[in-house]
Amino acid sequence: MAKIIRFPVREQESVAYGNYTQLIEAALSKETLNFYMECIEESEKKGHFMEGESEKLLEQGRKRRLEMAKPVQTEKEVAESPGVYCYTPEMGQRKPDCQMEASRGYYGKHWYIDTPLSLKGRGITFLKKYTDNDFYMPGNYRVGWNEYRVTDRAFDKLKEQYTISQRCYLD
Repeated sequence: MAKIIRFPVREQESVAYGNYTQLIEAALSKETLNFYMECIEESEKKGHFMEGESEKLLEQGRKRRLEMAKPVQTEKEVAESPGVYCYTPEMGQRKPDCQMEASRGYYGKHWYIDTPLSLKGRGITFLKKYTDNDFYMPGNYRVGWNEYRVTDRAFDKLKEQYTISQRCYLD
């Protein structure tokens, strides 16, 4: 008795598809990638691809373009002395390790400080202690920290004594 084994037939892909796939992966600049995308469109017009291959290549090119647009992560700034350390996440900068996190109030009259430290003094108002319910995702590193509203003069005193990180957004 003989048993016939049927092996799955692998779909064939065109040579142009294989070549362009490798070229897109190897592209190092936006200009080079744009050139390859234009060549793919020309090859599609000439009929060098099998059905659906040009769409796959264009999607691969879009994904590669998004990867190239992401900022390169830089190293954390080391907070050695007291002061304010600004960082911009959109530019790939990482948050420095500081004792406090500061953000400016909406109208510019106050600062809001998040810190694990207990603060007291003139111009410093305790608002709340963070719990797990205060954050969208459970397990945030700020659970147990204190939130304070601080005047400008009190903030000037704090930045002389503590390291403070501040997120600065691009406008």
